[in-house]
Amino acid sequence: MTTATIPSKVAEISDADERHARAAWSVITEPGDGLAGTLVQQLGHAAALAALEGNLAELDDISPGLTTQAASWMPRLRSTAIAEALRIAERQDIRMVDPASVPGIADLGVHAPHVLWVSGDVDALAAPRSLALVGARAASAYGETVCAEIARELVDAGVTLHAGLAYGIDAATHRTALSGGGRTVAWLGGGVDRVYPAGHVMLGAQIAGSAGSALVSQVAPGASPTKWRFLQRNAILAAGSQAMVVVEAGWRSGTLNAAGHAAELGRGLGAVPGSITSATSAGCHRLLRERSAIAITSGADALELLEQ
Repeated sequence: MTTATIPSKVAEISDADERHARAAWSVITEPGDGLAGTLVQQLGHAAALAALEGNLAELDDISPGLTTQAASWMPRLRSTAIAEALRIAERQDIRMVDPASVPGIADLGVHAPHVLWVSGDVDALAAPRSLALVGARAASAYGETVCAEIARELVDAGVTLHAGLAYGIDAATHRTALSGGGRTVAWLGGGVDRVYPAGHVMLGAQIAGSAGSALVSQVAPGASPTKWRFLQRNAILAAGSQAMVVVEAGWRSGTLNAAGHAAELGRGLGAVPGSITSATSAGCHRLLRERSAIAITSGADALELLEQ
C-alpha cells in the first residue's frame, strides 16, 4: 500500500496572490487536467496564471499542446466566477488547503487538484488513519446493515471514514460515523456550498459542523456537479484515503471507478462479498476476481488493510 508522511496539520493557503491564483486554476480548468498540472508544476500557480494572461504562443515551449488547451481556458478566466468563488468562500468560511500538504494527494501527480476547498475541520484531511467505505446508491438492506456494522468497528478503532455523500452506502458510512461520535470526510463532485444530492443538505451540514469532519471538493464554490467531476472526485477520494472498502456495487457501478483508482494508486482494496444472485454485489465479486481485492466481512478485516 502506498503511504505518505502524515503532517500534524494541513497547510491553509493564506497569501492573497496565491489564493487568487489557485482559485483561478480551480475555476478555469476541469479536475484532472494534466496539461494545467504540468504548467503549474513547472512555473507555480501565480506565474502560470501570469503566463496564461500573457503570450499564449510561448506556452508550447513548456509542453506541446498547451497553447491550444489554453484557448479553452480563457472564457472562464475572463468571467466573474473566480471572484465569486472567493466571495463565497469568505462568506461561508470555506477554507483553501494546499493539496500537497494532504497525505496521498501528491500521488496523483500532474492530475492533482490545484486547491482543496474545505468546509469544516481542515485537519480531518491529515487523520492518522483513514479508510474510504463506499458503495452503491441503490443499496440493499443487507448492504446498509453490513456497512453500519463495519463502520462502527472502524469508528471505535479511531479510523476517519471517507465517502462521497451519495445515497445508499456512502450515506450509511457518514451517518454511522457521526452517530458513533467518530470522524468522517465527504468528497464532493461540486462546490462544497452546493451539496449534492439535495436530500443530503442537512447531512452535509452535520458533517461540516462536527469536530474532525469536513466536506471537501477540488472544484470551486458555486460549481455545479457533473458526471466528469464525479469521476474525478473518485480519484481524490481514493488518493486521500489510506485504503478503500466497497460494500456493495453493481457490475457497472460508478463505485468501481473509485476502486480502480485505489488499486492503481496502490491503496489497500477490499470488497464485501454478497449473494451470488444479488445484482448489488456483482461489482464486489468482480473486484475480488479482477482486482485481487481482499474479502471483507468485518471491521477487523478492514483494519488489516491499513496495516499492509
